[in-house]
Amino acid sequence: MDNFKTNYNYIVFGLRLLFLIIFIGLFFIFIFKAIPHFLADNTFSFNLVLGLIAGLFLTLFLPYRFIKILLTERNNIIIRNHQLFLIDSITSEERFVNKSDIKGFSTSVYQTNAWDFKTIIFYFSDGKKIEFPQFLYWNFKEIEQQLIDNRILYLGHEPYRWKWFDTRHYLFD
Repeated sequence: MDNFKTNYNYIVFGLRLLFLIIFIGLFFIFIFKAIPHFLADNTFSFNLVLGLIAGLFLTLFLPYRFIKILLTERNNIIIRNHQLFLIDSITSEERFVNKSDIKGFSTSVYQTNAWDFKTIIFYFSDGKKIEFPQFLYWNFKEIEQQLIDNRILYLGHEPYRWKWFDTRHYLFD
């Protein structure tokens, strides 16, 4: 097959956007309602300070996390006549990717208690990486074989290891 296009899951994008709006709303509720209420109570206790820290963490971290994934996980892969293109699923901007600019790709699995989420990671020669998580593409099972058929180097499988609270270690850096 000379032509291939991933089918982006806009339902997941919409849910992420909805959750982002909800968490930003919760942040403002926390700032304008909860914090003045806590500060009006002049008795500072461990539970109060812990509650403020936890509330700030959740109302700052969750919007940050959703903004980050909305901005980074939104590419479609198109292969046309053995040429690779990345298309931004939001803006429809198409970008040609020279195969010499790609170091290769790997596969990985993010394990949770309920499911194992597979991901494909593109490694670029300049050190950049793009992840393509399984739940964002309706035809995810076809991507790996299409990349191999189009002579994109398969670097291998890598374990999913956390690096920091929102990043991971990449094996093929």
